[in-house]
Amino acid sequence: MSWVCCGQCEHVFTEGYFTDQALDVLFENTQHHQVVGAEIELQRHISAKLVERVIDTLGPPNDRLWLDVGFGNGSLLMTASEFGFDVFGVDLRKKNVEDIRDLGILAYHGTLQSAMENDVFKSKPTVISMADVVEHEPFPRDILRCARRLINDPGTLLISMPNAGAPLWAFLNATNQNPYWYEIEHYHNFTREKIYAELRTSGFRPFHYSVSERYRCCMEILAEPA
Repeated sequence: MSWVCCGQCEHVFTEGYFTDQALDVLFENTQHHQVVGAEIELQRHISAKLVERVIDTLGPPNDRLWLDVGFGNGSLLMTASEFGFDVFGVDLRKKNVEDIRDLGILAYHGTLQSAMENDVFKSKPTVISMADVVEHEPFPRDILRCARRLINDPGTLLISMPNAGAPLWAFLNATNQNPYWYEIEHYHNFTREKIYAELRTSGFRPFHYSVSERYRCCMEILAEPA
């Protein structure tokens, strides 16, 4: 698949996306950093900063539900639980779901949409995190609107992804070092302005921006139901 650019809004995306059958093959293999428990102590410190930022916005956890979509190595789920949130994970990789369940954390194998359709949540989440997830979606607006229907109001949506509008991105392009042009699981390269527009269209109000420590040239955004 090739990267293309919209002639009107200049958004960059792939010209197509994988079939479900292709994704099944792709998800049979898990990169090291996506394995549950990978670099668990280092990731705990990174995740703690995200959880603290959410608590600064919402107040004490008080056993409110934190839903992590695409939880990967499980660090954010484990750390949110440590702070006092009730947690639930959703992931497309069956092995990740099995491994996180072995640690006593509830999880669902599938998409956020199918989890909603199967009514797997015992309560509405006050926090929904999608860390490095939205850019993997062929139609990102669908998952954002799904999150908007599900989230409590007041509540907080936490998303992260590469920032294609950052000066660092331009530098990586100029020096031929940008790894994201070769990331086969990504369908979109968002700028801050473009993802803010998508959030607003989907019923959220973005209110906080920060630089992510999770991956190279990434941004983290907090948003609330509008």
